[in-house]
Amino acid sequence: MENDFSEYRLRTICYLCKKEFAVVGGTAAYDRVKRNKKGMHCCEDCKQKIELEARLQFGRRVLTGKD
Repeated sequence: MENDFSEYRLRTICYLCKKEFAVVGGTAAYDRVKRNKKGMHCCEDCKQKIELEARLQFGRRVLTGKD
């Protein structure tokens, strides 16, 4: 029997944009939501915005030489 994770989904709410989103079984996000249903989770769009902002801040620090 094959493991088909596409049938396993959990729904949660993004703590940044407050929209409901689904996480698919077999992913790291699914494991985090499953372990901590009331935790702070973010959707893929917000996750990408956070990562972009972190990269920009790091680049600014490197260019200006400030910590």
